[in-house]
Amino acid sequence: MQGGNWRREEAVAVIPTDDELKRELAHGPLKRSGFDERLRRRIEERLDETPVRRPFRPSRLAGMGMGVCLVIAAVVLLIRLHPGNTGGTQQQLADSSGTDTMAGSATAVTDAEETPRRSVLLLGLRQDTDGEASAYRTLLVSGGPDASDWSAADGDGIIMPYRTDFWRLDVQEIKADNGTFRLVGAYNASRGDTGTLPPVRAGGGSIGPIEERILFAGNRYVGIARLTSGEWTYRMMDIADLSQPRNVRLIASDAERHMVPAVQTDGRLGVAETDMPERLGGIDEWTLARKAGRWIAVGRDEGAGKRMENTIPRELPYAIGSVIVAHNELALYWDDIRAVQPAAVDAVTSPARNMAVILTDRKIVIYSMKNGKLDREMLDMELKPGETVIMAEWATHVDYVDEWIRRVSELFGEAPASRALP
Repeated sequence: MQGGNWRREEAVAVIPTDDELKRELAHGPLKRSGFDERLRRRIEERLDETPVRRPFRPSRLAGMGMGVCLVIAAVVLLIRLHPGNTGGTQQQLADSSGTDTMAGSATAVTDAEETPRRSVLLLGLRQDTDGEASAYRTLLVSGGPDASDWSAADGDGIIMPYRTDFWRLDVQEIKADNGTFRLVGAYNASRGDTGTLPPVRAGGGSIGPIEERILFAGNRYVGIARLTSGEWTYRMMDIADLSQPRNVRLIASDAERHMVPAVQTDGRLGVAETDMPERLGGIDEWTLARKAGRWIAVGRDEGAGKRMENTIPRELPYAIGSVIVAHNELALYWDDIRAVQPAAVDAVTSPARNMAVILTDRKIVIYSMKNGKLDREMLDMELKPGETVIMAEWATHVDYVDEWIRRVSELFGEAPASRALP
């Protein structure tokens, strides 16, 4: 390198430095070949030549058409992705976790579906009173974008949607020489069945009284607490088994068929598909319970109930699969719930996120929801002393909402009673 210039031995031209460029600019045009006389003559010669036409090629026209199509597609995509046009997509993402059947939760919104949506809730309640048998009732609550969409009614017993029908769960009381038996039974009310089938008698020998309570009902399973010989045990039953005559001796000896918990491939809790599966971590008894506005699985290790009468079931460390609970999401924070109902003890929200039902120790308050938040108080109903939630089944699909209202109202024997809005 000499004088700030890089040189190649075979090169003729020299690349000037910044200082040299500045000096050149100060004295006029750069000392480099530019628009000289030779270049001017070549341009004039070309101007005198006859232009040559390029042959027509169909592929060139196809390429131009493809280019136009790509431009149009890009414009359409930009319009679809504009922030002002994301409402439908956001609604689909918000609702994609549900699965709607006649006995389940809601499906994602499709373009053909109406918006905003309506919701119907079947809320099952059990009332426990000291010294008396448990009592049950079902609430039918509906809501939507219009004031006329909001109504509430209730009826005795538990009306549970199962497949395309509605089944009624009853606890029938049978007096026997060995004592009183209170057993859970089920029958298809939509089909016109009128009551549970009588149990199979125990025959000879002393069995003693048996009392069952419904702890959970949903999809096709019923969680039961059973008192025999002074001890409570917990079982998950298939509703189809509860529709058959139940054998008192099998119940007393704990030999009746029941569902065993199993972990599914997605890591969620389901039920074993075979009659004699390997038990989940030694869990012998299990059911579902309410905690902070959602269902959780609770269970006891094998033999715990026999060794310790008051052993409390522990929470199982698994989320519950949709095979057991179709919708198990609370779309509100507890701080927001208690801001409007400080005495709240439980709550459920619609898969469509347009309705919230909040329970205190004295009342049930129904709110509309907007943009994922509580909007207005629409209805309220009395909660009887000792009542707790044992079922929360939703319908939000347009094909099912009116059907649920009509058919369940018929089973109640009355039309839904609309409440005055505040």
